Amino acid sequence: MTLLLVLVLLAGCTGMGTSLGEVRATQPLQTGAFSMPYDHLAACVKARIKADPWTFRQPIVGSEWGLDRRIVRVHASYARSTLFEVTFQPISPVTTRVDYRRSHEGHGTQEHAWSIIEQCASPIFPSPPDAGTGR
Repeated sequence: MTLLLVLVLLAGCTGMGTSLGEVRATQPLQTGAFSMPYDHLAACVKARIKADPWTFRQPIVGSEWGLDRRIVRVHASYARSTLFEVTFQPISPVTTRVDYRRSHEGHGTQEHAWSIIEQCASPIFPSPPDAGTGR
């Protein structure tokens, strides 16, 4: 009986939170096109997500390049759950498509995340030169 209880508790612990794969499987909640190269925009957004204050404390921020190196994914998680992911894909050498997806746990992050994207894409807000995108 004790072994069964331990197994149930372990199963409950590993099943908590929303995985990055689950967030990626959802349709974007917001999409936009911005006049900035995708890798520069992704680097700025990643740096700002890490640095900006969030209402739920600081998220863990990660990024990765797609297999064809034509997409950059920046994701934020907190307490073992993916909050949101922002993807950056080139439409042209100077135009980037941006998609925002989130989990249920990421409710309330969309407006803040999108304002970061818009600020980074603004010509008066330059990309930080040392902000890596996880290459």
